[in-house]
Amino acid sequence: MKLAHYIILFIIIYSFPLLFTEYRYQYAKQTMQENHKHEVSMTTATHDAINILRTNVKTELENGYESYKINPVNPQPAFETFMKSLSLQYGVELDYSMNRLARYVPVFGIVDYDGLLLNVYKEYKDDRGDKVLDRVWLPKIPFSYLDNEGNIINFTIDEEVEVYDVELGEWFEGTREELINDPEVTISFLEDKETFHNVRRTTIVNTLQEHLAYYINEHNVYTKSLDVTYKFMLPYIPKEDWYNTVDDISILAFFQGYPSILENVFYQQYAFVGTRLQFNDRILAGDVNGQKRFWFESCGYPYTAKEIYSSKKDAAAKGYSELSCLNN
Repeated sequence: MKLAHYIILFIIIYSFPLLFTEYRYQYAKQTMQENHKHEVSMTTATHDAINILRTNVKTELENGYESYKINPVNPQPAFETFMKSLSLQYGVELDYSMNRLARYVPVFGIVDYDGLLLNVYKEYKDDRGDKVLDRVWLPKIPFSYLDNEGNIINFTIDEEVEVYDVELGEWFEGTREELINDPEVTISFLEDKETFHNVRRTTIVNTLQEHLAYYINEHNVYTKSLDVTYKFMLPYIPKEDWYNTVDDISILAFFQGYPSILENVFYQQYAFVGTRLQFNDRILAGDVNGQKRFWFESCGYPYTAKEIYSSKKDAAAKGYSELSCLNN
């Protein structure tokens, strides 16, 4: 064999690893680009939906904090906006194609002020008795906790609670502090503030995890009818993402199994985004130079607070007048 043949053989043998390495690099690069495109699409769609939630719960109430207690979120426009925005990101314009895209959204959820709202596929009978498979909103799922004494505590994303006092056989509603100062209420669980908030957060997170996992898994029951072959399941989600949802109205969106241009690659992504509607600045009230006054905690006044309120209206109803931060 001539020297030239050895050189050619050497080049052929050592070219394969280089070509394979280049292929893997290009594949990894393309995968990253595809993932980034999907992430941008999902983020854009979720934030568009959040903007709709901000609009439909915002009222002109004094504090801005009571608005979503009185006017619950309107979930359908938020979901429609999410799907339309997602469809635009993928170049989908026809209703038929948009409906096919929705099949890869096993669950669309909203953490409302006092419970979890879920939009999922469900099979039901129409007015003619025919079976129909379509997206529906489930009844709101409360953030309920049963204490050791058998009392029922329905939590919200702040200190407002609805409780069933098993000893009295009655329901009560108000903030934790209002209820512990109510001589009729006998629920000892409410007395420890730290325990109350720890249990509240755990209860909300557990409610989200259990129901999201259940309905994402149930989506697999309908995949054959929806012409989808992907196996849906709740992805791993870091603890901090879960706990970021317990103090704010939030959207929980899942987009899974969408076919990629890459062979045997399926995109899956989740997005938890909060509206940041909650006004966390507490209203403190007490005696100021012999007068009953209330002020926002952020004002930094050195006065001792005797009462805490969630709205100016509540404080004024108890005979307190506002002490503006401008006076500090």
